[in-house]
Amino acid sequence: KAEGRGCYDVVRVGDVESVLTDTHVVGCLDLVVACDVFVYIGDLRSVFQSVSKRLAPGHGLFAFSTELLGEGQHVAGEDRGFLLQSCARFAHKQSYIHNLAKESGFLVKAMREDVIRKNGGKDVVG
Repeated sequence: KAEGRGCYDVVRVGDVESVLTDTHVVGCLDLVVACDVFVYIGDLRSVFQSVSKRLAPGHGLFAFSTELLGEGQHVAGEDRGFLLQSCARFAHKQSYIHNLAKESGFLVKAMREDVIRKNGGKDVVG
């Protein structure tokens, strides 16, 4: 449907890593948006690194949503910064996102908590 609208220069479909490493996409990207994507990926390190390599230096933007994992929440004995929840979606800690951003050379310009969806009639914060 997106291609049929004619409002995009290029539409790529595939998993995150294959799209970011697609050799048919030439040059740097000005914007990478991932809404309701990272809930299906636990460890985001390789995604952040791949985005960092593809964004235009100095002005490229990376915008995304995640479900929020409280700073005190983790599986007993391990704290990786993300957790697979009973609803089969991953949640990520803000500190984990900040650390990945810093490691990958990003400057966090904005981060806010808000209701991103409903699950069983209850608000899900991200």
